[in-house]
Amino acid sequence: MRPRLRRFLSACLVLGLAGGAAAAWAQPAPELLNAGQYMRARAAFAENLVADAGGAIEGYFETFLQTGDFYEGLAAAERRRAQWPGNAFVLYAEGRLLRAVGRIQEAEQALIGAIQAKSDYWRAGLELADLFAYTGQQRRARGLYSTLSNNLRQGIFTSAADMAVGAQAAARLEEYHDANEALTTALRLEPGNVQHLLWHGDLYRVTYDVAQAQTLYEEALTVNPHRAALYVALAQTAGSYARKEELAREALKRMPRSVPARSLLALLHILDGELLAAEAQLTEALAINPNAITSLARLATVHHLRGDSAAYAAVEARTRQINSTPSDYYLAISEGLTLRFRYPAAAAMARKAVEADPVSAAANAALGTALLRLGDARQARRYLDRAYERDAFNLFVANTLSLLDETEAFTELESAHIRLRIHRSEADVLGPAMLREAEDAYQAMVQRYPYRPAGKILIEAYNDADDFAVRVAGVPHVGLLGVSFGDVLAINTPEAQGDRPYNWARTLWHEIAHTMAIGTSAFHVPRWLTEGLSVYEEQRAYPEWTREYELRFFMALDRDRLHPLEEIDRGFTRPAFPGQVMMSYYHAYKVVDFMVAQHGFEAIAGLLGSLRAGRSMEQAVQEVLGMSIAQLDDAFHRSLRARRAALGSVLQGWPDMLTEEASGSSLEEWLRQQGKNSLLGALQEGADALAQSDDEEAEARFKEALEIYPYYTSAGNAYQGLAAIYRQRGDEQALVAILEAFLAVTPFGAAEARELSAVYAKRGDLSRARALLIRSRTSAPYNEDALSQIAQLSARQGDYALEVEARRALLALGPADQAAAYFHLAQSLYNNAEIAQAKRAVLQSLEIAPGFREAQALLLECVGEGR
Repeated sequence: MRPRLRRFLSACLVLGLAGGAAAAWAQPAPELLNAGQYMRARAAFAENLVADAGGAIEGYFETFLQTGDFYEGLAAAERRRAQWPGNAFVLYAEGRLLRAVGRIQEAEQALIGAIQAKSDYWRAGLELADLFAYTGQQRRARGLYSTLSNNLRQGIFTSAADMAVGAQAAARLEEYHDANEALTTALRLEPGNVQHLLWHGDLYRVTYDVAQAQTLYEEALTVNPHRAALYVALAQTAGSYARKEELAREALKRMPRSVPARSLLALLHILDGELLAAEAQLTEALAINPNAITSLARLATVHHLRGDSAAYAAVEARTRQINSTPSDYYLAISEGLTLRFRYPAAAAMARKAVEADPVSAAANAALGTALLRLGDARQARRYLDRAYERDAFNLFVANTLSLLDETEAFTELESAHIRLRIHRSEADVLGPAMLREAEDAYQAMVQRYPYRPAGKILIEAYNDADDFAVRVAGVPHVGLLGVSFGDVLAINTPEAQGDRPYNWARTLWHEIAHTMAIGTSAFHVPRWLTEGLSVYEEQRAYPEWTREYELRFFMALDRDRLHPLEEIDRGFTRPAFPGQVMMSYYHAYKVVDFMVAQHGFEAIAGLLGSLRAGRSMEQAVQEVLGMSIAQLDDAFHRSLRARRAALGSVLQGWPDMLTEEASGSSLEEWLRQQGKNSLLGALQEGADALAQSDDEEAEARFKEALEIYPYYTSAGNAYQGLAAIYRQRGDEQALVAILEAFLAVTPFGAAEARELSAVYAKRGDLSRARALLIRSRTSAPYNEDALSQIAQLSARQGDYALEVEARRALLALGPADQAAAYFHLAQSLYNNAEIAQAKRAVLQSLEIAPGFREAQALLLECVGEGR
């Protein structure tokens, strides 16, 4: 029997409440409460309420708090207060209930009354301290937290309940080790106590051990699957937005009046740009608790996103009446604005959070991160350092500071409109090519978008995927290739991607297109439109870069799995089937392509301008296109019919690509599991015939596959099958034709481009040969043979600047023969009339190989030129 239960029974016996009362207590009310059997627990507690039975009174009123029956609980508290004037336990319960419905001043008086009635009522002290902190009375809050924490350290707290209270106070003071030790002990004394498991999970969550927090929350849910707060807490650790939404809705099933659950759902609606739905959730939340600061912050975010400054100001004034320095309020707004890519506005809100509480680790971390997104690394470090001093547990801050240290190994290159920060090890290998490609992208797009950055666009190129992920999200393993913060971009280099196929140039065009869309709209463009425009700009620049998602897209269309245009952002944030995120890029692109085809690109610029002026997407579409979003979506879907009809034979019998099982399947696995499709069947028959050396049959089947669908370029495609046949035959003309056709439909194909280049070079078409080698570097930039051939072909064509670039890249890759590499660089520099640098390079060659005769001769020429 637990100590509290034993004390309660003793009280019952002293008061002569044996017999019927003792029999009723045989129902384990505390266990019922812990298991979430709230109505049964309420009845059991109600039969045994006496004035000095604190545990029973607390338990009784806890059932009202956990079911959301706040007003019913307040009515019961009023009756008990009349019965037992000044009862500390009733006042404590009343204070908690009053706070739940936003009656903060009354809650404070009730909690003060509870402590005055019972000076060692530690739970009431913790609740009052939390209320002081909530209303900005930080000095009073810290005084109470310190008292409770000191009691914990001095060993005054010995029961599980008191130790847990002391742990909470220690955690509020950032004394995390003491808090962890106390909660561990409390759970050892009372295993399975759901409240203590929740608090312990919260402790791990705020110290960024998400996995351990999840374990504790899930353990608590096995004991009590009816506790709404557990679902909300678990949602805060969930890795996907879909899971967060699922858990928030589970919380509301258990407790429809859960303000935190509704606030979380509102944030997820903000993420997707569904402002009406967000406002509906917040209206519900604020009807329950009109002084819920997080809900007020979400409402202010909605008003800010709409450009309704008067409504925003009203909510801000309302919040400041609750807390005159509401740092968390501004932090919550900053979070919401960040989710909608309003980076400058998010930074401004984070700055307000710091102004409200200069020592807040969370506020300083948010401002530092926001400034880093805007490219101000120096100021960002200042605030991140402050955050780390206050909270060394914050992995986001620690990782970002480490990354800033590592960027000292980066160098900066510049062109007319671009600044490129790239690791020194790749500066010569990729830097010039990347800078040139970025400048080309800018020059192409600036003709069509009415936006001119105030300064140069900053591109950060990371050769480590984890470094890139830390830059984007503060933690490794994000999985993105590039990100745009407006005029500041970050991308992976191919080195960061290892052996995975990756076209860095396509990513660069994609992200610069974001810069133009974001800039034109003043950060007001919704995700689907900016992503659709970025893919559109990719294929406009290089048609072979069009993403291979057409079949998946039309399969989703057939199965009614495409989101309507009003909800298209959910495809990015709540993928319902494998590949939906990437397919959503293609979906958005198809919508943009349709709008351009129907209304011209001027309409796109008009939409972005309308968004910049503060119109919603619905209003912008109506204003520029003269139709609603729903009508646009209908017209778009009608436009798909002809293409869908043309794909009839391709899609018939095609394996379902929208399932987890199919997402990683090979061609052979698809055929074995799903049966024959005309395209896949032809490919398989071609591969089988090729394996049996039946070239004629293989050629016929592969050509049949190309007639059915020429855009299939994944493993086992017809192009590579036919190329193998033509190589074996020695049919150079056919080989050239099929390789050219393949390169016209794939963003990769570096090996094929190098092979084709060699053929053109042999034929004397040096321009085409060199162009193919340059193209190969967009997906395979570290191939030394390609660089060597580029250098040689450039020299033959008199393009000595490109020859120098290729030779520098070769040297940076660390060739085995360093002396030869320096000599060839010196030669190219000499050809380009860079005599002083040529002399330095040839001297480096001779330092490695003093007897290198050709280098000696070149040195003499350099000395002669220098006279």
